[in-house]
Amino acid sequence: MRRLDSYIFHLMLRPFLFFVLVFTGVIWLGQSLKVIDTVVNNGQSARVFLEFTLLLLPTVESIVLPIATFAATLYTVNRLFSDSEIVAMFAAGLSGGALLRPILVFAAVVMTAVFVLTLFVVPAAQSTLKTRISEVRGDVASAFLREGAFQSPVRGLTVYLRGIGRPGELLGIFVHDERETDKVTTYTAERAVILDDAEGTRLVMFDGVAQVAARHEADSITLLRFDQFVYDLTQFTGKGRERRRKPSEMFLPELLSITEAEAEGRPLGAYRAEAHEALSGPLYVLALPLLAVAFVVSAGFRRQGFVGRILMATAVAVGLRLLGLGLKAATSAEAAVWPGMYVPPLLGVALAMWLLAGRPSPWRRARGRAALEAAP
Repeated sequence: MRRLDSYIFHLMLRPFLFFVLVFTGVIWLGQSLKVIDTVVNNGQSARVFLEFTLLLLPTVESIVLPIATFAATLYTVNRLFSDSEIVAMFAAGLSGGALLRPILVFAAVVMTAVFVLTLFVVPAAQSTLKTRISEVRGDVASAFLREGAFQSPVRGLTVYLRGIGRPGELLGIFVHDERETDKVTTYTAERAVILDDAEGTRLVMFDGVAQVAARHEADSITLLRFDQFVYDLTQFTGKGRERRRKPSEMFLPELLSITEAEAEGRPLGAYRAEAHEALSGPLYVLALPLLAVAFVVSAGFRRQGFVGRILMATAVAVGLRLLGLGLKAATSAEAAVWPGMYVPPLLGVALAMWLLAGRPSPWRRARGRAALEAAP
């Protein structure tokens, strides 16, 4: 790599890392909010929350990296113009390719990383995340291990625990079950234990009372005292049921080869859209930096800056990405529309090339400006 290429490459690296850090924090926080309810409602620890948020990171980075590359390119090109370094480049006889080459190399490196993320890392992380969330939601026993708090591990079931005695023993247990349409049952017991084995998960209560109230009969309450009562929790855990995978958890070959019969009720387009998003998404890493260069450079040298051009480039980049998301939604509804998902990034590249090759040539204007400034 030439010294100038290395200089521009490293000039982009610092703002790129800055934008990656900022955008990752913002988007990661928004994505993490989705798992907070699952962690809190199921009485999980901070370690589980950290595990979930880390599994979200590959998906977040696949979104962040194209944006950060675009922002870093805008910042770098604007700085090169503002400091008259591009003027010096053209005064030294360099062509526009000298500016484009290191930016394209930088974008190609990031695009490769995004391809690795979308094709391999994101599906694996999403599959692990969904499996862990399913396990946590099925871990009803954890709701019985929080002292002094009312928990609702599943809809229609409320649990309260006064305290924990000897290892594995629960004290002062309260279970309110209103899932049945014709009655509401409330269990109270002095103590209980949870048994979790191959046969399922059961709550064994000792020395308690079961109170059954009919929903449609006023003052109809039945009390049943028991020395020992087994309450089946397996129905809440989902054990023995195979989890239905989402398209985001599948790798590219499976997404492209799946048939209507294997789609399990989902539209076939949802699988095709996910597959082509994994292939077309990284192309924005190339298209957006090219647009950033084209919009700023095509304006020629300006002492007053390039705020207007930067805003235009940002608006076009956002518009193309939104168009891509819209076409993904259209593909989800109708699989045959998938070629349209490649149009926005390719359109961005074509627009950038048109701007860079337009008349009057931005390179010629910059060279002319450089010549004027170099004249005695």
